[in-house]
Amino acid sequence: MKLLFVTDQLKFGGAERHLVALATGLAQRGHEVVVAYLKDQDELAEALRRGGVQRLVCCRSRGGLDVAAVGRLATLVKQFQPDVMVAIAQYSLMFSTLARLAARRAVPLVFISHSMDCVVRSRADRLRFVVYRRFYRRADCVVFVSALQQGFFGAMGLVPRRSEVVHNGIDLAHFDAALVAPQAAALRAAHGVGPGTLLIGLCAIFREEKRQVDLLKALALLRAGGPAARIDARLVLVGDGPMRAQIEACIDTLGLRGQVLLAGFQQDVRPYIAMCDVMALTSHAETFPMATLEYMALGKPLVASDVGGLREQVSDGVNGLLYPAGDTAALAAALARMADPALRARLGEGARASVAERFGLHRMVARYDSIFAGMAAQGSARAAGLATGGRAKHAD
Repeated sequence: MKLLFVTDQLKFGGAERHLVALATGLAQRGHEVVVAYLKDQDELAEALRRGGVQRLVCCRSRGGLDVAAVGRLATLVKQFQPDVMVAIAQYSLMFSTLARLAARRAVPLVFISHSMDCVVRSRADRLRFVVYRRFYRRADCVVFVSALQQGFFGAMGLVPRRSEVVHNGIDLAHFDAALVAPQAAALRAAHGVGPGTLLIGLCAIFREEKRQVDLLKALALLRAGGPAARIDARLVLVGDGPMRAQIEACIDTLGLRGQVLLAGFQQDVRPYIAMCDVMALTSHAETFPMATLEYMALGKPLVASDVGGLREQVSDGVNGLLYPAGDTAALAAALARMADPALRARLGEGARASVAERFGLHRMVARYDSIFAGMAAQGSARAAGLATGGRAKHAD
């Protein structure tokens, strides 16, 4: 198949990392893959090239409805003549729909929907969705990354022509703790983390909905002996973003300056995850996060807020612990349970096993391959029917 992926930009983010895994996985299966990105941010371009993606094209959108960028994408559609177009975000779905019309190509369009909070995060997001929801209905198939997300949009009255649920997948060979064990040990030693310290980690952009401040408050409770006996716990925060100043202020207010490592943005998060004893997700809004699958693949027990599609990843007490989002006392209590090495070992083993069984990269790529093949066949049949109808009309 000839597959054209369209994404907003090639920056580091969950949806973009999913794109890299899927596009390169399909290229390695022998498909011709081209990736178009609308805005000129290409941090992930080299990863796509290394993975076998045939061509990368920047449409140079200046934001909003950039007619010139739509025209560049339409030209690419005419030149490449894909069997299937795949849009990765709402903005790229709009561009893909318009470019397909401008190119006068009836190529099947698939939209992979990664988010729910884009609909409800702010008044501006809600207003934008009034426009974007029209484009959901123009897609020939919408793929949701969790069953809960599919139900969420269905409850809003948004029922696509066709929909599928495909869970995100992780490359278990890449996310293998043994590969980064020396770096993880070196990091613990460099930061003076002894064997008796419970090291908690979180990898996420510093944005309001990720709620790193909840984890800081829970850490303060643990160290003060809040819901349980006092625990020697420390925290690693990997990432950066607009909330950094507020997070640093919270660290100072709680007196945690010596107990929190702000690791900044890391292109390779594996050593930082591997150095931790337990990983946390404290978000107030998620759909089906890639980060938690990375934690689990590396064999780390997980304490996660019970939001979005997390229950489709985490079985409480089997491969992690769930707590009510925003309840810092419950978060602290769950983390306090992780002071037990036997519990951590059991949940960590369960985490790795569940990823291997249900969320492997090969499983995800195979599902998409099947969906795209079906859409391509429908597109070919539709094109053949139109051609036959045109010839019959001409004969009449």
